[in-house]
Amino acid sequence: MDILAVNDVLNRLVYGFPMKLVFLLVGGYLVFFRIRWLNAPFRMLKVSFAETFGAIRERAFGFGGQITPFQATMVALSATVGTGHLLGMMAAVLVGGPGAVFWMWLGYLLGTGSKFAEATLAVHYRRRFKDGSVSGGGMYYLSRGLPRLRFLGGLFAFFAAVAAFGGGNLAQGSAVGGALSPWVPPGLLGMFLAILLIFILGGGIRRVAFFAQYIVPLKLLLFLFAVLPLLLLYAGRFGQALALVLQAAFAPEAVLGGVAGYSLFAAINAGLGRGIFANEAGLGSASIAHAQAMVDHPVRQGFWGVTEMFVSFLVTSLTALTFIASGVWQAGGTAAEAARTLFQAHPLGGLALAATVAVFALGTMVSWGFYGEEAAAYLFGEGIRWPYRIAYAVFALVGPLGGLEGFLAVSDTLNGFMAVPNLLGLVLLGGVVQRLVQEFFQGEVWRPLKDQD
Repeated sequence: MDILAVNDVLNRLVYGFPMKLVFLLVGGYLVFFRIRWLNAPFRMLKVSFAETFGAIRERAFGFGGQITPFQATMVALSATVGTGHLLGMMAAVLVGGPGAVFWMWLGYLLGTGSKFAEATLAVHYRRRFKDGSVSGGGMYYLSRGLPRLRFLGGLFAFFAAVAAFGGGNLAQGSAVGGALSPWVPPGLLGMFLAILLIFILGGGIRRVAFFAQYIVPLKLLLFLFAVLPLLLLYAGRFGQALALVLQAAFAPEAVLGGVAGYSLFAAINAGLGRGIFANEAGLGSASIAHAQAMVDHPVRQGFWGVTEMFVSFLVTSLTALTFIASGVWQAGGTAAEAARTLFQAHPLGGLALAATVAVFALGTMVSWGFYGEEAAAYLFGEGIRWPYRIAYAVFALVGPLGGLEGFLAVSDTLNGFMAVPNLLGLVLLGGVVQRLVQEFFQGEVWRPLKDQD
């Protein structure tokens, strides 16, 4: 039996159109029936702002955790805002046409329900230790929230621990190596990444959070530096680009005239895929970071999860609209080729793109290293942390050199399979999310689970 052939079938299954509809349905179920955003949308927006941007200098909360809610969100954003926000977004437009952007926006809208629920449940079901540290995430709210289905937590942790080596490590190391290859030898770059990861991951969540709270602003600044000249260059076409997005979302054949075979299905499929997988809502990965926050109520961190989605939305949307306004998408080709062509108009050319891609990938590597370590510790205990860190660093050493495509393909499939137990858990625990939201708005005090170490 060819393992890679089986993996290819499973990969198409877990990333296929039916699975994308499951993501949307679960997100919609949470948004409309559990969190009920639309019952009082303006009040929810006001509270969401007050609990996040309005409380950026948080007071210290109890109930465990070692980092602030802001830092926890930076760890999650460090993982989420990666190369998929640039090259992945361009690929979606190349495959589905400008209309894919509209369907991406729909994915983001409904995905806020999943992300909110993940962050909320992560805090509510996290495990506290005697020293005040915590562990949490999808594996904990699946096992502790659904004791009769505890195996779901184990499945989630296994998928996460292995997937981190691929999409969170090898793929990112390859992206860094490709971006910096004209200036830095791959071997030297791999050594630098391995040493840096050992140093940061070796300091635990506090050092990971310290790194994340600086790398994420740097990511956003580099992104603006890379995109702003292009925004100004194509500013006059942005109205046309937005109109094209809205028109091609429902009738791409009529609007685009059958260019490059664009169809309504291609637009929906490509757009939903980007709107789901770019922000990781539904995968449950970011819940591992949000569980670390020092908050006095899980719902407070749920609002930070929505903030994470908003930042991700802005980056992907600006990338997409700039790409469409430039007209480069009409030439076809691969995302890498399109990106190089797009940035030829930038004053610094490919250097701006290379720096942005490298920093985006580096942040993702660090946060996913922490995700994988937490998942491995859930499965094998605290003693696995340093062996996992060393193994993760070894993979980072190899990443810029290329190779291990078979393992990368398998880990990519396992990354997608994280969503299966997580989405089921979100549906079954939707009532808990609803109760926590109601208690929060009624001013009731949250009581952490008592059966903790």
